[in-house]
Amino acid sequence: MNRNFIAGLLPIFVILLWTYPKAQSNISFECKELNISKSESLTCDPMSEDDPNDLAESYSYLITYFPANNQQTDQRFELHFPAKIGNYHWTQSNEDDKNDSLAAYLVYNTNPKVYGYTLQAYPKDFIVTVTRYDAPKGGTIEGTFNGMMQAYLSWKQQTVSIPVKGTFRTTRTGKFDYECRKQRRSEKEVISKAVKIFDDVFPDPLQKMGWQITEEKNGYTTQIANNPAPFRPIFMCSDFFDLKLSLNPNSDYGKMLQDSIQYYNQQVVENSNNNHKAVTVAAQNMYRLQTMQTAELSIAANSPYLKENYIIGAKDKSKELRIRGVTYAWQLYLAPTSELDPPEEKTMLFFGNWKGVNMHSGGYTKYPFIHKQQSPFIENFIVTIEAPAVVANKIIESIDWTKLNNTISK
Repeated sequence: MNRNFIAGLLPIFVILLWTYPKAQSNISFECKELNISKSESLTCDPMSEDDPNDLAESYSYLITYFPANNQQTDQRFELHFPAKIGNYHWTQSNEDDKNDSLAAYLVYNTNPKVYGYTLQAYPKDFIVTVTRYDAPKGGTIEGTFNGMMQAYLSWKQQTVSIPVKGTFRTTRTGKFDYECRKQRRSEKEVISKAVKIFDDVFPDPLQKMGWQITEEKNGYTTQIANNPAPFRPIFMCSDFFDLKLSLNPNSDYGKMLQDSIQYYNQQVVENSNNNHKAVTVAAQNMYRLQTMQTAELSIAANSPYLKENYIIGAKDKSKELRIRGVTYAWQLYLAPTSELDPPEEKTMLFFGNWKGVNMHSGGYTKYPFIHKQQSPFIENFIVTIEAPAVVANKIIESIDWTKLNNTISK
């Protein structure tokens, strides 16, 4: 081929390279019911992962604000997807309904000058396609997203559909994006196993005693801390397991307490004009019995200390308990601040390698974890029962605590 001909083409080729449009990151969405039609640039460079050292388990985060890059507003679009090339299709009906690493979320103020209503939308039918994901740190990520999102407009009592589509092209940084992140598969397996054991152990005995479970929180969807301090394996950012209990007034135990409360209430009425001491004693008994009608049982995992610095006042009391299947148990009575206030009482049951723990010793003692930081293991947990000692002791007698040791990772 003629060299002069090639030389003549080079300037044209350079011009073509220079003018070739670069890939633009953008998002567009519309909501006909609210006359919204919006198109925005995505300023999503750089991008972060929850664990850049483990790309097989890593999730990527793309977050952009409206107007672009204005983090002072809560208007934003979030997209979470696996850190690998692939086509990901899912449905999501609310914030908790996520398919492992897949999630999308749209927050938009419909018209701040006129309405001031905030639209919060979740995917109804959504596809994310990652077409490029370079492995080295600083590599390029490219892809597209499109699908239908839904939002419930509380002020109109109406559900609306919102088509959303866009492209993204950004760079991965290998940095943590959030202090807390979603559970990885290995963590989810360990946490779910533990929660299932708790659900098998507690409800039946408690209900037979006469307790109703008014609220349960568990670790199925709780987030994990990226950098727990001090050192420990899994550390959950919110409740691992929590039961709020209310005594069934129609149970034998509930009827007995109700009868006693009515008796002391009558004593208060009969002595209100002439016997202050009798009124005080009756009122104290009535309040004490009322506190016995509710209880809370909560569980915390991977506590970093064998001994925390509990301060025991001159009028406070504490004692150790011996319970089958429990490494160490401790009961605390905090004296009331006034003669009519009930005392604060709680019982703590320790599971795991708590040998040598002594709540009466001073200072802090670290727990001897054997697994590395953030590894998917539960080495210890503490059950706390917040209720009068007489109630906590009845609960303790009804539970087979040996089964809870099956949640401990060896």
